[in-house]
Amino acid sequence: MDEINSQDGENTTKDTAEYNSQQLELTKIKNNLNQAQKIANIGSLEYDIENDRGFWSDQLFRIFGLKPQKGFFPDYKMYLSYLHPDDRPAFENQFTRLLEEKDSVDLICRIIRQDGEERYIHHRADYFAGESGSPKIVATIQDITEKRRMEEKLYENERKIGQIYENLDVGIYSADLIERKVFHFSRGVEGIFGYTASELIDNFDLWDEVIHPDDLQSLEANRVNLIHGKSVRCQYRIFHKSGELRWVNDHSIPYLDERGELIRVDGFVTDITEQKWLEKRMRRMAFYDHLTDLPNRRYFDQKLQSLIEDDEQQNFAVLFFDLERLKQINDTFGHSSGDELLRLVSHRIKEKLNSVCFSARISGDQFAVIMEYIQEKEDPAQLADSINQIFSEPFHIDSFELNITPSIGISLYPDNGRTADELVRNTESSLYHAKQKGNNRFQVYHPSMDIESYKLFTLEQDMRKAIQNDEFFLEYQPRVDTKTGKIVSAEALLRWNHPEWGRVSPLEFITVAEETGLIINIGEYVLRKVCSQIYSWKEKGLSIVPISVNISPLSFLKSCLVSTIKKALDESHLDASLIEIELTESSLINYSENVISVLKELGSMGVKIALDDFGTGYSSITQLKNYKFDVLKIDKTFIQAMDKNAEDAIITANLIQLAHGLNMKVVAEGVETFEQFYSLRKNECDQIQGYLFSKPLPPSAFEQKLLIGTLKPQNIKEDNVFKGLRKYVRVEFPYPLEAEMTILELNSKPVKMGSTKILIEDMSAGGVKFVSKMKLPVRKDIILLIETKLLGEVLSFTGTIVRKDEISDALTNYGFQFIIEEGPRAELAAMLDILQSQLEQNRSVPESRFIETASSLLYFE
Repeated sequence: MDEINSQDGENTTKDTAEYNSQQLELTKIKNNLNQAQKIANIGSLEYDIENDRGFWSDQLFRIFGLKPQKGFFPDYKMYLSYLHPDDRPAFENQFTRLLEEKDSVDLICRIIRQDGEERYIHHRADYFAGESGSPKIVATIQDITEKRRMEEKLYENERKIGQIYENLDVGIYSADLIERKVFHFSRGVEGIFGYTASELIDNFDLWDEVIHPDDLQSLEANRVNLIHGKSVRCQYRIFHKSGELRWVNDHSIPYLDERGELIRVDGFVTDITEQKWLEKRMRRMAFYDHLTDLPNRRYFDQKLQSLIEDDEQQNFAVLFFDLERLKQINDTFGHSSGDELLRLVSHRIKEKLNSVCFSARISGDQFAVIMEYIQEKEDPAQLADSINQIFSEPFHIDSFELNITPSIGISLYPDNGRTADELVRNTESSLYHAKQKGNNRFQVYHPSMDIESYKLFTLEQDMRKAIQNDEFFLEYQPRVDTKTGKIVSAEALLRWNHPEWGRVSPLEFITVAEETGLIINIGEYVLRKVCSQIYSWKEKGLSIVPISVNISPLSFLKSCLVSTIKKALDESHLDASLIEIELTESSLINYSENVISVLKELGSMGVKIALDDFGTGYSSITQLKNYKFDVLKIDKTFIQAMDKNAEDAIITANLIQLAHGLNMKVVAEGVETFEQFYSLRKNECDQIQGYLFSKPLPPSAFEQKLLIGTLKPQNIKEDNVFKGLRKYVRVEFPYPLEAEMTILELNSKPVKMGSTKILIEDMSAGGVKFVSKMKLPVRKDIILLIETKLLGEVLSFTGTIVRKDEISDALTNYGFQFIIEEGPRAELAAMLDILQSQLEQNRSVPESRFIETASSLLYFE
């Protein structure tokens, strides 16, 4: 019995130990489960349906914001109270379904903790029957608040991205090329094309069908690059569903499979219609003249260059024409009238020429026309006639009727140049030649244009640079008292040291300066230079005299002329009496009202006023009285004819008396002979100006004359500069020998131009002496060609000018040295020996171009 009891005790102890061990294991499992639930933020419950009692895990208490309590068994009603009121109906529905279907349910709902915080939970409930058969529900509840919030943020971001995506102006697409199906079209595609996504998806070829036919071929050529895995960017036109033409930019991105075959294309397309419109507008602003709406100089240059670079291009013509008197119209009626004239001219150009030619406005009053595909030589001339027809009818501006004439210059490609620069230069040269002819003339460029026209053309082109490069300089020609020879004044004469033509006379470039409007800038330059020079002489202690300055008639139109003169005087601290202003008779006639007001202001300042070139215009005695000039300058045409024409001598004498009667001093210009001087002194002319006393002098030489103070008349010997410089015996001609001269090389570069007349006065085997109205420099890099006829033979000589001497303002004597081999030189010497023998017997030499003229000046006039 004891053994039995002992055994029972051992069994009990053993059972107790096993029980305790099991309890520890259960506790461990329970703790592990609680820990796992805590980590996963998952709680669990078991609900006894019949007893309406629930058993919660510790984690479930924490999820609901409650402290874990032993013996706390919340019922269904209490559990329902923890749920958000809006979510309770859904929970109840799921609970009822669970009871009916005895299966499982999932539900996401919100709970409200005791502190008021709202949390999201995920219910997972399963129905089962216990060992006793009583129904129970086992559920897991997970706090998914953070996850839910992240999902909401992600959803919001996706919604925003989707909203942006669907409202982008960019259209996004993806197409399966194998199945010929479209995976996706964004709304942007619909906005650009006007077709819905379904329309584009249903008709795979619709995209290509709306592309402009002219752009489809180039697009297809570019799409070939997709096969090689290269992205393609193209701009092309499409027809919107509404029929509107639009520009799009298409960026296609290829997708290749593992075999390298193109299976899909993704991409995006943008509407660039407005961009293209802006580009077109900017291009128009860049390449069209805003006033006339014609192509501008930039467009013209590009067009000309493209024609030259076109290998298939044949002959074409370039025409330049400008409007005569546009500057005068601007000065007289105002720039608004000038602008209106340009618009009217451009309108007629568009009507008459634009259908067959390219027309452009390339400068202020100059237009250009390019005529392509010249078939006949007469085509350019016919085009010139068409341009003249444009101006056959007058232009009506406000209440004025304006008759305008054009001058037209033409050059042909490739005859007159193979580069754009050559064509433009030669067209401008021919235009200038046409302007010299006048009367609605046109001139096709030809290298035979005379030297004078070519020189004037280059002077016009280079004049603006001359001011910037300080190429102008002044010389001073003294005016002496007729009785004493004392220097009482001087005239400042402008000269130009041109880089190609050397010393250029104002007779050659002043007219050009007036036509271009640069004369005003030049006049201001002369005023400042003269005042500065007088101040320099004054500082040296010289007995300074008033200096006269020529003022262009155009300067009287500027309101600032008086202030310009005053400023020049003030800058050099000079008295106004040291400046004398010379104006011509044309100034009185054309600009009388402006002249009166300006002369009054200058007179009140103390500036002396001289009327220049009197006798060449149409001034009346009344005008001489009204203007009250200080000095009257008699033009040299009267002076130089005094000793040959009694009438001119009488007119000159009467002019002197008239001027004295009006209290004016009289200056005789261009006095070159003793006879003229004696006659003027006899008639009590006050002052003499001319080569008899002095030619125009540079400042340093005139300074020396001021130191002496007086000048004496000297015989003018035309050959004095050549005396003692001759190596060969020369034959003096009884009459000048007429010849033509042209330039072969200028600045050591070959040039082609026509000839100008010269008169040869003597000749030797080494060279000739000739007279010309051309002003040419002494330069070895200018090679000339002279041609004439002597003793029945046509003679041609090349050479250079080695000496020069100005006979007068108009004429120059030149020493010309031959470039000749000794054989031809000996033949020429033999011919000259024969000529000398004939001249000794008879002054008339047959078969020669001798000209019987009283003077070289009369010949050239």
